Amino acid sequence: MLKNKNPLIIAWKLHFIEQPIKITTMNSPSSILPAQIVPIRQKQPPSNTSNNEAKKTGFITTQQLYDAVFENAFHPMYIGNGEGKVIKFNDKFSKLFGVSPAELQLIRSADFFETNDEAFIGFINQRKQKGIAKAEVTCIKKSGERFPCRISSVIYQSDDGETRTMNTLVNISHNFAARWNIAG
Repeated sequence: MLKNKNPLIIAWKLHFIEQPIKITTMNSPSSILPAQIVPIRQKQPPSNTSNNEAKKTGFITTQQLYDAVFENAFHPMYIGNGEGKVIKFNDKFSKLFGVSPAELQLIRSADFFETNDEAFIGFINQRKQKGIAKAEVTCIKKSGERFPCRISSVIYQSDDGETRTMNTLVNISHNFAARWNIAG
């Protein structure tokens, strides 16, 4: 099973490769301890394998992978349906935009972006064409305050076959302030 005799490599393999990894939130004290939730294999299933087949064979599904990324993100993120509906958002998104989880049914992604901006329109077109996009756009907080941010987005399918978009945002207003201070 373990052909290499180097004890550090053996320990690394036992800890990271042969042991399943627990994916948790960073707020949990157990986030630094490995434990079992989703077995992650060295190889992913062939591209023609359905998510149901992947579940049966023990591979991680697309939905599990995207959920793990979403739940452990350091940046504001939201998941949408690609048509403007916000399906869920993380606590960093809630803090940045000033919205609560109770408001989820009332909001649309257009509420958070300057949708007439050329950069935003180009971003949406690129995501439709390539399935992935990134841009610098103008965001709008619930209070109406506007600020620059970077957004990256990818289109994927949930385990139920529904189209989803995972969107990561980075507030870059501090970058602009630093540029103005340097330029004087």
